[in-house]
Amino acid sequence: MHQHKDTYHTIEDLSPEAKQDSRKYLEQHCQKRKVDAKLLQRAWYTAHKIAAMLYEEFGATQVAVFGSLAQQNLFSERSDIDIVVWGLSPDEYLSAVSETIGFSQEFKIDLVKYENCKGLFLERIEKQAIPIQKDKTAAITNSQITIKGKVTDTLAKTELIQRISDGFTNVKEAVTRIDHAVQNLKDAPDRYRRSIEVEISRYLYDFYKQLENIFERIAQDVDKVVPTGGQWHKDLLQQMSEPNTIRPPVLSQETYLALRKLLGFRHVFLYIYEDELDYDKMLINATLVKEVFPILSKEIDIFITFLKKEEND
Repeated sequence: MHQHKDTYHTIEDLSPEAKQDSRKYLEQHCQKRKVDAKLLQRAWYTAHKIAAMLYEEFGATQVAVFGSLAQQNLFSERSDIDIVVWGLSPDEYLSAVSETIGFSQEFKIDLVKYENCKGLFLERIEKQAIPIQKDKTAAITNSQITIKGKVTDTLAKTELIQRISDGFTNVKEAVTRIDHAVQNLKDAPDRYRRSIEVEISRYLYDFYKQLENIFERIAQDVDKVVPTGGQWHKDLLQQMSEPNTIRPPVLSQETYLALRKLLGFRHVFLYIYEDELDYDKMLINATLVKEVFPILSKEIDIFITFLKKEEND
């Protein structure tokens, strides 16, 4: 009968070659853990931003993370961020789900309503859930320290540049949809006008939302400071119009002032019923988007050029 051979050794029993191979493996393993730690950091940052949105914009009573992110050792680049929310009406929940679509360019968000969960799924949530308290969402940033000198990205600069470019593609698509819908409105029969007007309003909202995603990425990966609190949308926009020790301003003052008007419409769109929207003002904002977009495109291109120069230096 074949005898089992003991293959267990202490480090002293290994040959110099085996020791070197073991050391390489440990170094690679540690490096992989560092990458995973950064992935987890970005995922938890995203989860906190979503929690802040659910608390501030939808009046959620509680928000928690469950699934692979809650267990952490199971979370990977292919994982979704699973979030459960309490206290939303059916309509609010559907609106919140819509908000999470495209919220992150890196992670897919799965938002579930606690009151809808049953059986084993409910048991799983209750076992795994890690609450994100409302008073904690205002404190989360990837880093509170602004580092002087060159840009030191959480992600590689090439990846940051790609994310900005991809995000601006979404902005362009929203502008195209706005333009097409405005053209359709001109010749539309009266019975179709309201539905087209609502459509334009949603595209205007999407335009700003996609642009704001880019601004958040720049604040997170370049500035290392992301505004928080009830005025974070306004503060983030202002931050993009100001230079700091790391970068030039992303936006000119002219573009900043135009986008402030569109930010105001974003707030109105979220909190006012469709029948109460000022559609004349909506068309003015659609015209404003058409006017500011060429300037905005140039300014984003200039900022990408700056990042590429930093990358090559």
